[in-house]
Amino acid sequence: MDYVWQHDLKGEADRLRLMSRLLDPSSRFRLLRTGVGAGWRCLEIGAGNGSVSQWLARQVGPTGHVLATDLHPDLMQGIAGGNLEVRAFDVVHDDPPGAPFDLVAVRALLHHLPERRTVVARMARWLKPGGWLFVQEPDFYPTWTVEPPSQKTLWEQFIRWAQAHQIDYYVGRKIPAWVQQEGLTDISAQGHAELYNGGSDFAQWWDYGLREIAGRLKSEGGVSDAALDEFHTLARDPAYWTTTIAFTATTARKPG
Repeated sequence: MDYVWQHDLKGEADRLRLMSRLLDPSSRFRLLRTGVGAGWRCLEIGAGNGSVSQWLARQVGPTGHVLATDLHPDLMQGIAGGNLEVRAFDVVHDDPPGAPFDLVAVRALLHHLPERRTVVARMARWLKPGGWLFVQEPDFYPTWTVEPPSQKTLWEQFIRWAQAHQIDYYVGRKIPAWVQQEGLTDISAQGHAELYNGGSDFAQWWDYGLREIAGRLKSEGGVSDAALDEFHTLARDPAYWTTTIAFTATTARKPG
């Protein structure tokens, strides 16, 4: 897989830290509705810096267990211990040790995987009867309303560039049907799109993200220097407000 945002990119640790700050509150809210608690055995796939897995470890307590996995778990150094285990794991090819689980969770990973539909089927198989699947993925429909027009064009170019790399920035809306096809029930899906202004955490997160791939956006995606310069200027302007991305959180239960 040609993963675009490799961990060794300058600023990647900060970008993931900001993503955790932005998404953890909504992730925790949705996870709490599954009933996750003492004694649960949980698997997080693509755990990144481990913020969700650390929270899950506190929820399940000493009688539970959390397996935090990532293709490259280097950003989770130092968090393992007690009921929290960290392991390198390829969700496309590997089977997790200790399956089945009470909870399998994945956030902001499937849109990068060409095999995303197959991975959803694999995760469903790793659930205990009665176990819960949690999937939180993006949907870029807010970019359709971005102003000024030059920035709307930038996002259109960004999405086309991503599609050329088999990245699906509309996958969030597809998950409920996929888990239903896998026989899961009690399906609930909610999305949220945040309005944010320049200088905010959200704007900084995007500023990091586009700076890291600016060269590729220009050479492969046709994005102009002027559009990128305007983007970074607006990302620092507290008077500029916009919305660019929604995250859809889907929960579903394996019958049992």
